[in-house]
Amino acid sequence: MSDVDSRLHWRDAMVVSVLAVVLIGGLIHFGRDLGGTDPAARGTRGSQTPVGSSAAAAPTGEATAQLEGAPSSDPAAPSAPAGGTCWDGRETTALKLCGLPDGARGLAWVFPSFARDRDLCHRAQPNDDSYPVVDSYECFQRAMGQPVTVTYDQVRDPAQVEQWLKARIGAAHRIEIPGPNGGRCIFKDPVDRPARVTGLYERFPYVVSVYADSPEVAARAWRRLVEQRTPETIRGIKS
Repeated sequence: MSDVDSRLHWRDAMVVSVLAVVLIGGLIHFGRDLGGTDPAARGTRGSQTPVGSSAAAAPTGEATAQLEGAPSSDPAAPSAPAGGTCWDGRETTALKLCGLPDGARGLAWVFPSFARDRDLCHRAQPNDDSYPVVDSYECFQRAMGQPVTVTYDQVRDPAQVEQWLKARIGAAHRIEIPGPNGGRCIFKDPVDRPARVTGLYERFPYVVSVYADSPEVAARAWRRLVEQRTPETIRGIKS
């Protein structure tokens, strides 16, 4: 064999060897990627979320805004204030902003029977022997064929009224009506003439009384003539 042939065979062998090394190196490289090695060992590749992975994608700006505006699922979280209509007809975002009913219009709201029978009523003069009042109206009506008087008062202090009634009528004749904001109570005077039934709110300054010649007539007039709002609707009505 000539020297030229020997050099050609040697060069061909070298080319085949180099190609074999490159091929084996490529297979090892792609085999690592297909084998799913630890993402942290692959640098930036590990930050990409594989197709079909259970990892959640970051929410878009719109989705984040919707989540932030959604109501809390935590039962301990405070609820948004309930809006509604105030006693004087104003719309409000929260009933606590309405203020308390005041004057004749306020009494007509608290006592629907006063609004109904207003034509039978007139403003009453303050009674120095009774509890202090801000505004007072008395209505001359009838029950069981007997004359009765119904008075509607806006007072300065409901606690003071209750103490006055306990001293005059007695705590034993007090009937409690549970409810929000302390509820209400009723005092029934056992005296025959004149008999008196008085109802008041524990925490709101409004009082209504019925006077009659007998406890039976006073009780009947109370049931037939007097209408009071529940304590939770004193400031207004929720939407």
